[in-house]
Amino acid sequence: MQTSQQLVTEIEEKFGFFPPFFSPALQTPQVLENLWQQTCSTYVDNPLPALFKEKLSAYLSRFCPVPYCLVCHSCSLRELGMQAREILALLEMTPPGRQEVEKHLQLLAAQDSLLNVVSQLNSVLEESLLHCSIFIALNTDEADSCRRELHRLLGTENYQYLVTFIAYIKTCHQWMEAHPDVRYENDKRVQDHFNDLVAEEPELANFFNTYWDRVKQERLTWLENLLTQKPPAEKLANLPFARAIDSASDSILLSDPNQPDNPIIYANPAFSKLAGYQPEEVVGSNCRFLQGPGTDREVVAQIREAITQQQEFQATLLNYRKDGQPFWNELKIAPIRSDAGKLLYFVGIQTDVTERKQAEEQLQVQSRLLDQSQDAILVLNLENRILFWNNSATCLFGWTMNEAVGGYIDELLFEEFPPQLRQAQTAVMNQGEWQGELQHQGKGGQKIIVDSRWTLIRDQAGQPQSVLVISTNITERKQAEDQRQRTQRFESISTVTGGMAHNINNALTPVLMSIQLLANKLPDESSQKLLASIEANTRRSADVVGQVLSFVQGLKGDQNTFSLETLLVDIAAIQTQSSPPNILVRTNIAPDLWLVSGNQAQLHQMLLNLCENACDAMLEGGILCISAENIWVCADLARTNVDAKMGSYVVITVSDTGVGIPTKNLNRIFEPFFTTKEFGKGTGLGLSMVAGIVRGHEGFINVKSGINKGTRLKVYLPAQPSLFS
Repeated sequence: MQTSQQLVTEIEEKFGFFPPFFSPALQTPQVLENLWQQTCSTYVDNPLPALFKEKLSAYLSRFCPVPYCLVCHSCSLRELGMQAREILALLEMTPPGRQEVEKHLQLLAAQDSLLNVVSQLNSVLEESLLHCSIFIALNTDEADSCRRELHRLLGTENYQYLVTFIAYIKTCHQWMEAHPDVRYENDKRVQDHFNDLVAEEPELANFFNTYWDRVKQERLTWLENLLTQKPPAEKLANLPFARAIDSASDSILLSDPNQPDNPIIYANPAFSKLAGYQPEEVVGSNCRFLQGPGTDREVVAQIREAITQQQEFQATLLNYRKDGQPFWNELKIAPIRSDAGKLLYFVGIQTDVTERKQAEEQLQVQSRLLDQSQDAILVLNLENRILFWNNSATCLFGWTMNEAVGGYIDELLFEEFPPQLRQAQTAVMNQGEWQGELQHQGKGGQKIIVDSRWTLIRDQAGQPQSVLVISTNITERKQAEDQRQRTQRFESISTVTGGMAHNINNALTPVLMSIQLLANKLPDESSQKLLASIEANTRRSADVVGQVLSFVQGLKGDQNTFSLETLLVDIAAIQTQSSPPNILVRTNIAPDLWLVSGNQAQLHQMLLNLCENACDAMLEGGILCISAENIWVCADLARTNVDAKMGSYVVITVSDTGVGIPTKNLNRIFEPFFTTKEFGKGTGLGLSMVAGIVRGHEGFINVKSGINKGTRLKVYLPAQPSLFS
């Protein structure tokens, strides 16, 4: 006997993957081997045409309450070339009746010489054979004549291929009903084709979700048609419909509303299997004996009202078996009337959905637990498609669960496919886990940095099944770290630059004094010109040193309390006059700006520097916008900036539509002598001056920029708490 692993390898070699269908048998090698041998002999090696086999499998799978087979065979049909609308038409087809089958048998009989090689049937004959096969599969007690004719037309060998294949399909359905936890989402056929299938024909998704209700309604309609003649109760068990529904997997009860207390007059064997009562124990009784302490009284009242009003009703409620064990009962009741409209019976179809209900409750509990997590939790399939998305993921990224599930993580959370994501995928598949930082993009376009942990989830066969992703938001922490690093870098630069500036300043002082002495001793015109040039360059160097010292010292100066409105209007007027004609200057100054305490000359210089930089970034023209408003800085914003404190501020925004600043340069733009301008067109001290002035006013700066997306620079200046309402 082969081991389970050897069988798994053999199955993978045959299909190219390991279908989850076989997973429940992995712990029992003998069962797995028997199941595999049966699959090979009756399905894989069966000479019936491949498309015919998949069509018959898909259609008959409508009558299995577990959707695995239905969805997988539908996806196989797409792989074989069927269009989504053709698949839907097949699945929605009404089960063929006797008269329709007679016509198909006549068509086959006219071409009986072509039926010896069933693998080469043309599409017309294959369609007729499909209808006849469905008929004999669904009508076990009324299809003898059809079976005999098919046996004659196909020959013994081909007929045996057909009936063993039908038997195999029914075996698969019983296997899946015994293992409803096997999920079709994990089948490679579904992963390859399902999304394209429902995208081409969205109604297919609705069909997969509602097909079992449709099948129940078909059965109910069939019963209604058979019962409209109202046969005597004692003859019900001998009617053809009773023999047919004796083999039904659902419990079926028939009651007589024209008798006192609406007693049961018929119960099929599935009811005895479901509830533990024999037919003779329940016939003549009302269905109330199924109720118990946990039965929802409100639902019972609704059932009673539906019976009183002679209406259909469907519900799921807790009932009790004969031994007292509870089970969840999916119940559908419907009135059956005569052609004249007289009420004859009530029929009830009952399905044990305990396992499904328990699984749903377990999933709900797990989902609630996951929703309590502060971390964003996602589950991905092996193609990066999102299968699960908790509430914290919605809070962090902005998309709801309905918006996110079914999408690809690389398309939803990233602007482009980053190397870090590729590293995560490779590591989790090779090593089973990965941890690292990822930069995501939220629904509103905001950048979100997360510490992400990826774990590979395997199925019972040990095959990769999905990926669990747990992400912690570290955006504020990273921003604070960047701020601290920038502050530390500023402090280091300040220390070094301050010492250098003092030394240079000390060296320049005697140079200036010497120039004055030499000017008195060298009166000739040539010497005077030379000394004037030396003095001008020395004083220019001294000004640069002064700017550096201003950056280092924070530009402390005389301060008074004033409104920024007049200053901003003046700056806008200056820029309007001095800017090139292809640059439009706009202002948006909120009324009743709070007062600030500061040095007007320094703030004037700061704004001029910002506006000049903005204009320099718009060589081909654009819009320079100067705005100001009152704002309260909350704790969240204060945490993202080392220099910020909670409180009231006036925020000045200078924005442009220029070339933008590369991300790698954003953390360096305020460093002295750092510039991206061409040599000779900038000293790199303008924004350093801005930083010094803002720091001297106990404010802080935020910058947002992107290549070809312009730059927006916000200066936050503390407002005077006693001078605003």
